Amino acid sequence: MIGTGSLVDPTLGLVLALGQVPADIPEGFATIATFRAQDVTRQLRLIISASFAIPIFLGVTLGFWAVRGQPPIVQLGLLAFTAGILLTVVVEEIVPEAHEADEGRFAALAFVGGFALFGFIAVYLG
Repeated sequence: MIGTGSLVDPTLGLVLALGQVPADIPEGFATIATFRAQDVTRQLRLIISASFAIPIFLGVTLGFWAVRGQPPIVQLGLLAFTAGILLTVVVEEIVPEAHEADEGRFAALAFVGGFALFGFIAVYLG
């Protein structure tokens, strides 16, 4: 999605990438903590963490080159399809799971806050 967004407009690609950062930071900390709890060496933890960037850069590069030169309807259709898939995941998986825990109000607040932050970034940079 970031690669296709960059092709449509470089600012859109930047906004999509910056919108992903708030989700990736806590996820990275949780992953590192899990590896640390399993007594994985620091050097291996750093290598594993760095390797998580490979699929992202590969996806951005493939998305950019695969859609380059396509008509705008194809580019925008691909962005809409990807956004629909992500929205489906949120609605079917994350929202019901957030309401099962005792911290339901905090999870809902964090969820809305994340969308508000992404909206703020989109408006500020767009």
